[in-house]
Amino acid sequence: MTPLERLLAEELPTGQVPDYALPTGQTRQPKRPWTPAEQAAHRDALLAALAEKPPPARRHLHALPPAA
Repeated sequence: MTPLERLLAEELPTGQVPDYALPTGQTRQPKRPWTPAEQAAHRDALLAALAEKPPPARRHLHALPPAA
C-alpha cells in the first residue's frame, strides 16, 4: 500500500461515527494525544503521498503577443 493509499484509507475524525451511539452507562474516553514521534511519522507519510502526485500536464494553449 502506498503512502497516498494509506492516507486515503484513514478514517475521518468526524466525532460521530462509530462512537455516536454508545451503550447506556458508558462514557466517552478522550482520545490520546499524538506523541511527537507519531506526529513526525504521520507528517512524513503525508509528504511522501504528496510527492507521488504526478506533475501537472503541460498547457496546450499559449498566449499570443498582442496584434500590432
